[in-house]
Amino acid sequence: MRIRTPAQRECTIMPLLGPLMIVYVVWGSTYLAMKVAVGHLPPLTLNAVRFLAAGLILYALCAWRRRGRPGYRRPTAREWRAGAIQGLLLPAAGTGGATWAEQELSSGVAALLLATIPLWIVIGSRVVDKERISLPVGLGLLAGVTGVAVLVNPFGGDPPDPLSAAVALGGALCWGLGSVYGRHAPRPEQPLLASAVEMICAGVLLTVLGGLGGEFGRVELSSDTTVSLLAVAYLIVFGSLIAYTAYEWLLQNAPPRITGTYAFVNPVVAVLLGWWLLDEEVGPRTLLAGTIIAIAVALIVLPRKREKH
Repeated sequence: MRIRTPAQRECTIMPLLGPLMIVYVVWGSTYLAMKVAVGHLPPLTLNAVRFLAAGLILYALCAWRRRGRPGYRRPTAREWRAGAIQGLLLPAAGTGGATWAEQELSSGVAALLLATIPLWIVIGSRVVDKERISLPVGLGLLAGVTGVAVLVNPFGGDPPDPLSAAVALGGALCWGLGSVYGRHAPRPEQPLLASAVEMICAGVLLTVLGGLGGEFGRVELSSDTTVSLLAVAYLIVFGSLIAYTAYEWLLQNAPPRITGTYAFVNPVVAVLLGWWLLDEEVGPRTLLAGTIIAIAVALIVLPRKREKH
């Protein structure tokens, strides 16, 4: 697989719009789905089911596509090891940690903590790839966090649970560093196979952790859990099969600072969906936050003059 240089990636923004919009909209909607699912199902177990199901479906699809394609092969031991590392950092620690934290945190506070992901991506890229943090990118990161803070207003009530906040923030750190690691990790050349390996590894790990944490005994299937199960199904199909695949593609074809902008946009999408589907009021504070976040994304995404080709 030929990996393009950061300069080459900067010059091809238009092909990125489709995958970016998928990650923006779909992952924005998963805030609602995770909150619904965790209402009746334990967080690690529901994510284990989510990622195992999505990973096995993708792996089976890849195996079917390999028939008659001599250029494709099964993942090597080295690629499985890399997939396990990335599965630990992204789906397991990132998504699993955020879902666990939402047992105590509001979706707004969780969104604010997850909005630190681009900070960790840029810092990780600076350490690993020696990428310079320009003034526009720095201002964009600051504006993005500020915009999400205005949106969720976590300081208007009681302070968030410290342990849950720490878990969510740790998940954001793992996701950001895992995104940087994914740019250098060995990957199968077959499309979608890397995502399948990553999610299978994450599902196995979360299954073990859920069992050790006693979550299996908390699963009670009844009519009350129907909505939660539907939310898990949505997370499998849209949150994992579709959005994770788009995100994996972006990791290999877009600069990390562009890929990470979804953390600023997802909370806005969640608020807009609430307004559209649940008739929730969108007041001046929400409009102000949306404007700040839009400016932040523009500062981070728009190529700098010296990088144009």
